Amino acid sequence: MNDKGSYEYPAWCQMETALDSYEQDRAAYLEREASKLGPNGRQQLSKFIEGADSLVEGVQSLAGVDGIACMARLIGSGDFQEAKPFELLDEHVCIKFGLEAMGMLSSARARFLDLLLLLKDRQPCNRARAFLQRVARCYLFGFDAECVVMCRAVLECEFCQTVIDDDQVSDWWEWYATTTEGRKYKGRPPYGQFWAKIQAAWHAKMIGDEDRDAADAVRRRGNDAVHKRPDNGEALEVVRQTVQVLDALAKVGE
Repeated sequence: MNDKGSYEYPAWCQMETALDSYEQDRAAYLEREASKLGPNGRQQLSKFIEGADSLVEGVQSLAGVDGIACMARLIGSGDFQEAKPFELLDEHVCIKFGLEAMGMLSSARARFLDLLLLLKDRQPCNRARAFLQRVARCYLFGFDAECVVMCRAVLECEFCQTVIDDDQVSDWWEWYATTTEGRKYKGRPPYGQFWAKIQAAWHAKMIGDEDRDAADAVRRRGNDAVHKRPDNGEALEVVRQTVQVLDALAKVGE
């Protein structure tokens, strides 16, 4: 072994190995403790693990299991626990979430380069900046539907900051009200609506055709993620469109 020892191995490998070793050691310990009680002990251990898995799944979905009833079953599931059901449950949760976190780490390592290529010293408004941070975190750790929703929120905040109702939107409305679509509103300007602000910014030449289309695509995909299909699989493209529009809006007033 060289001076670096195990340090030469990748970080993710070290983390995964430590978690695997812990899980195996714990399983072996619980099996020994349960075996001291004979066949009944193994049945109690199996019942505990089944109940703990149900609780983890139920918490993650907030549906499908009665938490109080399940906890009561866990507490009474066996003598092998040595009156430590909550401690064992916490260990079980750590392992389950640890394995899930390792999968998220794998995703984050791959996706880091995707966002690295989009990195730029951009300065959105404070509200949009807070959402933009969540865009990055959601994308890195594989929460694609949430990422798309956050992208929509970023642009809506930025358009609300940049497009003033009684200025650009009013000018746009004077034109839009003469169109077939505009007449449907019967004199009620949709000033506060996101899509109207996008069109108003385009009409005022604050953004070009491609930026308008990108902003509208983010808006529609965000709506779909909330109302129709959360797993649309378009997260990276939506992130790209979001920063494209942010950069276009940043040029306003330069």
